Amino acid sequence: MEEYDDLAAGPTDDGSMSLRHDTWKTLPDLAEFSNRLLHLDMSNNQLDSIPESIGNLILLQTLNVSFNQIEDIDGAIGKCIRLRRLNLARNRVQSLPTSIGSCILLEEFIANDNRITTLPLEMMGMIVLSVVDVRNNRLLAVPTELSRMPTITQLLCDGNPQLESAPSNMRGDSALLLSCLEMQQSFKDILIPKEAQHREIQAHSERLHHELSQARKYMEQLENEVATLERERPNQYIYWKGRFVEIMHRVMKKIMNSLDKSKRVCRWLWEKRKTHPY
Repeated sequence: MEEYDDLAAGPTDDGSMSLRHDTWKTLPDLAEFSNRLLHLDMSNNQLDSIPESIGNLILLQTLNVSFNQIEDIDGAIGKCIRLRRLNLARNRVQSLPTSIGSCILLEEFIANDNRITTLPLEMMGMIVLSVVDVRNNRLLAVPTELSRMPTITQLLCDGNPQLESAPSNMRGDSALLLSCLEMQQSFKDILIPKEAQHREIQAHSERLHHELSQARKYMEQLENEVATLERERPNQYIYWKGRFVEIMHRVMKKIMNSLDKSKRVCRWLWEKRKTHPY
C-alpha cells in the first residue's frame, strides 16, 4: 500500500517524514527512525490517539497530527523533550497529560477546534513558549500564570463560550487577554497571602479558645479541691490556696500574652490593608 511505501522510505535528509492524507488509524512503529526523525506530519488521517510509542521519538522537533480523530494523548509525549511545535488542531482531545510540561522547548502549541476544558499548570515550565492557540474548545479557565511568561506573544482563546477568565471581546486579542490575566494574577498575589494570614489568625483564635476552656475547667477543679481542703484539712488549706493563686497568675499571664499577640497581628493586618488595599 502507498502509505507503507512512504513509511519504508523513512525520513528525508532533513529528518522529515510525511504520512499525511492517508488512512492511518494508529501511529506506526517508528522506533527504527528514532535517531534521525525530526519532523513528523501525520495530519489528515484517522488516528484516534497518540500512543505510548511516541516516547521513542526523542529527537522529534515537530509533530503535526491535525485533522484526525484523536481523543487520548499518552503521557509518554513528555519524553519528546526537543519538541518545538505541536499541532493538535481539529481533533477530539478533551484533556492534556501533565507530562506535556516536560516539553520545555515547545514554542508553538496549536490545539484549536478540540474539546479541551483545562490547560495543565505544568505548561508554565515551557521556557520558550510563544504561541498558544486554543480557540474553539470547551475551556472553563485559562491559567493566569500565562501572563507572567515573557516569551508569550500570541494567546488565542476565542470560541470558548464557558471561559470565565476574560470577557468575550478580549479573547481574540492576545495583548488585551494577557493584560486581563495579569490583573487577575496580581489580585491573586495579594489575596492568597491575606487568606493565609486569615487562616493563621483563625487557627490561633481556636487554639486560644481551647486553652481558655481547659484553663476554666482546671480552675474549677482547683476551686473544688481547695474548698474540700478548707473543710477537711485546714492545715493544708493555706498551702493550696497559695498554689491556686500562683497557678491563676500563670494562666492569666499566658492568656494576656496570647491576646496581646492577636492584637499585634490584627494591627499589622490593618496597617497592611491601608497601604495595600484589595
